[in-house]
Order: sequence, then C-alpha cells, then structure tokens
Amino acid sequence: MTRYTESEIMHEALKLLANAPNGRLNTTKLIELLEEELRPDGHDVGIIEGRSDTYFSQKVRNLVSHRNDGSGMVYLGYITYDNSTKPGTLTITEEGRLAIKGR
Repeated sequence: MTRYTESEIMHEALKLLANAPNGRLNTTKLIELLEEELRPDGHDVGIIEGRSDTYFSQKVRNLVSHRNDGSGMVYLGYITYDNSTKPGTLTITEEGRLAIKGR
C-alpha cells in the first residue's frame, strides 16, 4: 500500500499540467487524471468522515487551496489559479515547468 505525500502528488500534478492542452486543467479533471496515474489505495481512497471526498482528493485540493502558505502550488509560483470558473482552472507557469526538471 502506498500513501502519497502532497509533495509526490504535486510533482505528478505538474507533469500532467505540463502535458495538458495550453497547460491547463480544472481541479476535477486533475484529480481524475492523478487517480488514473497514481492509483491510490488503502487510506488514500478512504472517504473523509463527514465529507464526500477521499483523503487523496483532499490532498490534491490542499495543493490548490493553500494559496497563501508554503505548501501551495500557487504560493510556490508553480501554477496560477482562476476561480472564475467552477471548478477552478489551474495553469502551469514557467516556474512549474522548471520544478519538474529540477526534481
């Protein structure tokens, strides 16, 4: 069983964004593609008590929603986030593309 860290998920998310048309995906599509790519199991696929999402999908959402702290992809300059669409649209930046290569 693998329990993915937010750091591992971020790296895969950046790769998926880099390969997406125009470097953009919405949050829902990103979660779907990450689930296909990483195939989470065990604790990560458990449903969070009182919610409808899994621990894995919440980790992905945290990478997007933590825009004002050190763990968020926006804060790190790796993506931009447009919340004028529902779900919000993520676009990889040049800094995000460089982060993929630096790992």
